[in-house]
Amino acid sequence: MTIGGIIECSTCTHKIRVRHQIGIIHPVQIRIACNGCGKIIKGTVDLKDPNFDFPFDKFSKNFEITPQVVSISTELPIVIKSTNNENELLLLTPFLAITDIIHYDKITLFGKNLSLFKILYDGKFKYLLTCFELFENKNWKYFLSESNKHFNIQIKALQENFDDSCKVLVYLNSIFFQFLSTKTYDTDFKNKLQEESIDAVVTKIAELKSLRADIETYINLEIETIKGIKLIDKFLSNVNSFFPVIVLSYNDDFLKQYNDEIGITTFEFLDLKEMYIEQFEFLSRISSLYFGLINLAERNDFNDFGTIRDCNVLTDYFNKDNGVKKDILKKHAILNAYFLETLNSQLRNGIGHLKTVYEPRTQLIKYYPYKDAARMNVHKEIYLIDFTFQVYQQALKIRDSLELLAKFVDLTK
Repeated sequence: MTIGGIIECSTCTHKIRVRHQIGIIHPVQIRIACNGCGKIIKGTVDLKDPNFDFPFDKFSKNFEITPQVVSISTELPIVIKSTNNENELLLLTPFLAITDIIHYDKITLFGKNLSLFKILYDGKFKYLLTCFELFENKNWKYFLSESNKHFNIQIKALQENFDDSCKVLVYLNSIFFQFLSTKTYDTDFKNKLQEESIDAVVTKIAELKSLRADIETYINLEIETIKGIKLIDKFLSNVNSFFPVIVLSYNDDFLKQYNDEIGITTFEFLDLKEMYIEQFEFLSRISSLYFGLINLAERNDFNDFGTIRDCNVLTDYFNKDNGVKKDILKKHAILNAYFLETLNSQLRNGIGHLKTVYEPRTQLIKYYPYKDAARMNVHKEIYLIDFTFQVYQQALKIRDSLELLAKFVDLTK
């Protein structure tokens, strides 16, 4: 079922005909570029009447032919050329158009998981936020009791401290993320990394305690865990807008670039910019622990980087800037395969320190990664759909990191 109407841009009076495919998740923010002036029109869509709310622009349910047509989906990406067409006869719903990119069977599986997630989210998310807040405030007693009260976690054998609370935190995250990551991702990324790192050294307790003592001279594990929770909180608070890229993960291809083939109507670039940077910084810091564990597993010495000549000891790696860290990570097969493009230092520097230009009409992000005068006007490009997919993958890896940290803390307590 689709609903629609006419938006009139308050800036240039340009009219846009919108068509929304009703789904399961509501309310959801929507972002539409006005072809008249280039402004991003912001609003929400809900199942209530009226369905659309654009606080700064006019909306009516009247039908008329307009120079711009935009299909909206809160759960699927938009195949732009097939759905955004001024000829009504050629218009396809996002569901029909996307089946050439995501097979019908996978969309069906996604829909089932989405329904289960909505039941969980509507019923329990407010309690999860309370638990997160109690953990962030280091109130271990009430964190454990609230986790038990709302999520039926047995806490009788647990101590009211950081170490045991980490175990419960992992379980809380797993309840929600079971619907947000595919089995392929968990097998090929999360589980594989843990098997090659923390799971490979569980008997080396003395060495792990030495690694923890070394790591904690420059990383406070308690503070990093709290920072990770805050990032998970931010991701889950905005998760409704991520579903159009979460469905792409059902293709089990985490390197594919969709470019201008498909678009997204639940985000604009500025909605995601800070989230990308904050998640990038967290993952860059915590990658020191990953390297220490893998060095210990492979050569029985967390300071031994093997054939990688860029580091003599783990502290060297931690102290390098993130661009150099990215290049070192690429030299290790396991870590390179795990992070893929989620630690793109040029993208991070472009959007965080240098210059970025976003084109709302095409959803193209141009970032300028170079500081030197000869190349300062040279740019690289990424489309919003691919950028959003990277932010989503970063969030999964933060979930992974908190799980690995909990195992590490438990082994070294």
